[in-house]
Amino acid sequence: MTDEKKKRAAPLSYRPPKRREAEFAARVQASGLSVNAFINECVFGRNRRRPGEQQALARLLGRAARIGDALEEISLTGDAGHAVVIEAALAELSEIRAALLALMGRKP
Repeated sequence: MTDEKKKRAAPLSYRPPKRREAEFAARVQASGLSVNAFINECVFGRNRRRPGEQQALARLLGRAARIGDALEEISLTGDAGHAVVIEAALAELSEIRAALLALMGRKP
């Protein structure tokens, strides 16, 4: 019985040109990703969420829902003259909700 270990490939590395080191570091920092994840995203085009982005989208979705609920309540108890404006606002909120859900990778 032999103990042959599979050799791993040598790691790849990236060294930006000296004049671009600071820019590279700043971009990595701004992305919120590790250097490896940042390079993978840039090379392969994967569009991962930044830390906190999913929570921000969820908060916006919740706020849009509360606005929609308030408009719905106003339309049921309010002046008939405002019905057209309220319906238009509800339609826009529906589009916003659908866009937020799509950004979160969820179905409307």
